[in-house]
Amino acid sequence: MTEPRRADAHVTLLLGAYVLDALTPDEDMLVAAHVQRCAACRDEYLELAEMPMLLASLDGSDLMIPPESPPESPPESPPESPPEWPPGADRDGTPEDPGADPHG
Repeated sequence: MTEPRRADAHVTLLLGAYVLDALTPDEDMLVAAHVQRCAACRDEYLELAEMPMLLASLDGSDLMIPPESPPESPPESPPESPPEWPPGADRDGTPEDPGADPHG
């Protein structure tokens, strides 16, 4: 239950519950009386008054949240670089001939 309200206080925070018929009988009477004499709250009420009809026109599919798109697949990892040859060794791992011509 909400705390008691002064008779002259604006009721804008209660208007949503009022149009959905979700107030206590005392709150309902307070809001109805206030809306009759307060133009600002009456205008706000008129904007909200169609809400129950709009909500009733929705069905379950209107309320469903679309599924999130699947996560992107991680980027392919770069190809592994060939192992570095030990200094002074040929590709097959055998030591180079120190007297061989390095240019062929």
